[in-house]
Amino acid sequence: MQTQELVEALKEHVTCLDAEKIEKIDFDQMQEDLKNSIEALISLQRNKRLCEKLLADFKSEIKKMSLAISRAKGDVNASGLVERFLSSEDLSFEELVLLRDKVREDFNKSFPSRTQAKVVDSLEFGELKISEFKAGVKE
Repeated sequence: MQTQELVEALKEHVTCLDAEKIEKIDFDQMQEDLKNSIEALISLQRNKRLCEKLLADFKSEIKKMSLAISRAKGDVNASGLVERFLSSEDLSFEELVLLRDKVREDFNKSFPSRTQAKVVDSLEFGELKISEFKAGVKE
């Protein structure tokens, strides 16, 4: 049974009980609806715990990236602002995603995954080759 259908069935049972229309109450159906409610509530509780863990992980990832950016730039205040924003009670999911995207973009700019410059091997400056200055290179 879908959650919305279950809610509607329970509302109907409550309406009959409030009106004290005992003859209209289908006790077998009410019992079945209450059993389904128990299963739905247990499932919702499991999902709630999972969502809380995912949200905590999501926020932790943002905090770690923000802290790394702050340390790299030498600006401790930026990380504090992000942490205060994350601890806000009225933070919507859309705002959280936008924050993550912005922080991830700044993180990728601060810590690129590829080297930004290539070492040139073939150029010679006077008598020395650039390859002589590479660490771990033996000739």
